[in-house]
Amino acid sequence: MTTFNHSGNAGDIIYAIPFMNGVKGLKKLYLQLNRASSFTAENHPVGNVMLNKEMAENLLPLLKYVVDEVEIVEDAPEVDYNLDLFRLEYKNLAAGNISLWYSVVYPAIRIDLSIINLYFTGKIQNDYTIINRSERYNNLFIDLSEYEQFENLKFVGTDKEFRIISASVKNIEHLKVDNFLELARYIAGCKLFIGNQSMPFAIAEQLKVKRILEQHYLCPNVIPQGGECYVYQTNDQLKNIINLIK
Repeated sequence: MTTFNHSGNAGDIIYAIPFMNGVKGLKKLYLQLNRASSFTAENHPVGNVMLNKEMAENLLPLLKYVVDEVEIVEDAPEVDYNLDLFRLEYKNLAAGNISLWYSVVYPAIRIDLSIINLYFTGKIQNDYTIINRSERYNNLFIDLSEYEQFENLKFVGTDKEFRIISASVKNIEHLKVDNFLELARYIAGCKLFIGNQSMPFAIAEQLKVKRILEQHYLCPNVIPQGGECYVYQTNDQLKNIINLIK
């Protein structure tokens, strides 16, 4: 059985799915907890670590559709593919494409970012648009009220994130889920996903649903590929996209 380990943020783990799919045969992933993070505790759901137990347990049901076994550990054993090595070998993590970080370390593994890389059963089909906007990677000159042009809006994210966006977007409902597999089922069934550089967008990217990315101009390391996707960094660009797809 081929083994992997990852101690990074939930979004980084989701972006590693194409790489893990490129490795054939039986696979096991170790999720390593409590590695210190470089971001501040105030604006990230897991505080001052990259992956805590609650976040790892929320990932488990979804990751079981990607690999044959997943184990949550404090210290990962020696593995075939260390998915943390990019932090040492990649020189500018604020640019490029997160999904390609792993191939920089292991160039023999070929991946295709244009195809669906996440498959599971039981998507929740409905006529809704999902929005997610974390507190990190925000473009401050975006007028969030632009989103009010869409109907049947559902927000996925924390209570604090919902309070922030609902101050500008009045016609939005907070959609709460039990784990990230349920989140992925909702995203798979939506007619449109809008998000910034956060874990829910990483899921939308693997599913190749119709999606719009608020790309952070200082850290443009999420590059949508495949399916119908749009990227904006300014409010005028967002307006152009809305006029195009509505």
